[in-house]
Amino acid sequence: MIGSILQLLRRDVTRGVVGTILLKVGSGALAFAVFSLAARTMSPDGFGIFATWLSVAQIAAVVGLVGQESLLVRFLNEYQVGDRPDLIKGILLSSFKIASAAMLVVIVGIGIVANMRGDWWLLILAVSAYTAVNAGVMLGSQVARSLVSILMGEGNREFFWRVIVVVFLLAMLLAHRQLDPAELFAVMTIAMSVSLAAQIISVARVLPDLRGTAARSETSRWRSSALHFWLASILEVANQYFDVILVYWMLDPVTAGIYFAASRLANIFAMVSAALYTFGARRLPSLYFSKNHREFERTLRLMAEVTALCVAAGLATIWIGGPYLLNLFGPHFTEQHSVLIVLAIGTAIQAAGGPSAAILQLTGHERIYVPVVAANVALRLVGFLVLIPWLGVLGAAISATVSLALATIALNVLCRRRSGVDPSILVLLRFTAMKRGSYAVRGADSSD
Repeated sequence: MIGSILQLLRRDVTRGVVGTILLKVGSGALAFAVFSLAARTMSPDGFGIFATWLSVAQIAAVVGLVGQESLLVRFLNEYQVGDRPDLIKGILLSSFKIASAAMLVVIVGIGIVANMRGDWWLLILAVSAYTAVNAGVMLGSQVARSLVSILMGEGNREFFWRVIVVVFLLAMLLAHRQLDPAELFAVMTIAMSVSLAAQIISVARVLPDLRGTAARSETSRWRSSALHFWLASILEVANQYFDVILVYWMLDPVTAGIYFAASRLANIFAMVSAALYTFGARRLPSLYFSKNHREFERTLRLMAEVTALCVAAGLATIWIGGPYLLNLFGPHFTEQHSVLIVLAIGTAIQAAGGPSAAILQLTGHERIYVPVVAANVALRLVGFLVLIPWLGVLGAAISATVSLALATIALNVLCRRRSGVDPSILVLLRFTAMKRGSYAVRGADSSD
């Protein structure tokens, strides 16, 4: 087994996947540090309010991008392979203009709603600024990932700025200073602005000189794809963050903070899924559009091998070390180990399903992806309304896991039917069966 693992790690695709996963795991560890330190430096109510507004800001950033971040992933790769600098310039200008206008509308909407609720004006300002900068980093990371590298795109989006925030929170913890949500949002915004500046500089250096190139547009294609990408992105981010808002609304801020902490820990598997999407979004489109089907399937199989290892290790970590990890947020969090296990099962199933969503979107089948994710959100909402009054926060976890598992199964079935590719770890079973069959045939031939 050790020899097989070492051989697996020597492969170029495997190194790329593992490197991306390590980047995501490092980012997740820093996110965990940010949230656990925030919980330690805030009151239980304050942390719950912070978690709820953070969820609102994440959803608002995706709404304000109007699907442009996914649109860039879809078409930048196609235009690079086709050597179309005129269309590259056109889509970059179009995406920037649309996202800027839409984000301004969203921020004004946040301010109006928060003011009607009677929230503190400094908190409103901090959340609005964080939403705008976060959206800029999300959009910039897609461009940097396609034109520069995964490290420059995802590293600046999820890793480097969190180091600054962790250092700040450690200083506050050692100084025994209690923070309020507005202060933490302000620090996160400043740190993220540094990453956004780094993204802009890196893209400007590698972008070909397009000043003499006339921008061309494929408005009808972009508009149609952007709409489906936008709906899919909203539904995806709602799957991750709308739960916390509902728990806050149906229960209380303290319970919302507890659910937020458990869901972030369970996202150890979502890190694997995000890493697979990140790696696949950079490698798979070029293979698909260049019609290199053999390398396309080889890449998916190697991604499945790495995923299987990560899922097994992650489940063992959550089962054994869950109480210790929860205790980092505070003693009252450790009582929710069962909630963490239930949530982890759902995200593990999602990770085991592989990058089916990415394949459907990046190969032009984004239209069938949206109804599945919408059904997932609807089912989860119904489950919350039914189970939370009965089981409390555990009911929320059960609803999230069941809806996520059903959506993963549906997406994998659709991916196999539409693209002819199985992105899940189940492909390893068929590959093993094929190898055994090949060995059996060789054995029979040699005996003859």
